[in-house]
Amino acid sequence: MNANYRLRQVTLNDAAQLQESCWPNWSIEAVRDLLQRVDGISRRNRGLGIVAYNEADILGYGQLTVWPRTTEISDLIVTPGYRSHGIGTAIILHLIDKVRAWHLPQVEIGVALNNPRALALYQRLGFQEDRIINLDLGHGVEPVMYLTMSVTQEIHSPE
Repeated sequence: MNANYRLRQVTLNDAAQLQESCWPNWSIEAVRDLLQRVDGISRRNRGLGIVAYNEADILGYGQLTVWPRTTEISDLIVTPGYRSHGIGTAIILHLIDKVRAWHLPQVEIGVALNNPRALALYQRLGFQEDRIINLDLGHGVEPVMYLTMSVTQEIHSPE
């Protein structure tokens, strides 16, 4: 497996490949809806979506949305066969760099508490627990922890 990859802004043409590699349980219409929403926020300069890709496939996705009171990283996913190769970390760090370039003070990220690997990654990157709320992420209501980071702090990729 080749873990060499690059990052770029998502396009509406990525829907089929994203559905196949990242969201096989979603309908193509649901993936297209997500990409149309992110295209709209991008056009209004209120966020963007990023894909990690190699010469053959899309390997991951992450989204940044600027809300009135915060900026949020969401919908982060890495294709199962490419997890633990630094792709999720690279997407997060790229999105944090965007927050910093846009001169926004902080960023937050949510994680279902039944996903300890993601929670550990976010904490290693410097995110701090802020609050827990119960949300329905598609499998019934579950606790979701939101973590925040001041983008003025220096971040380091975990070794």
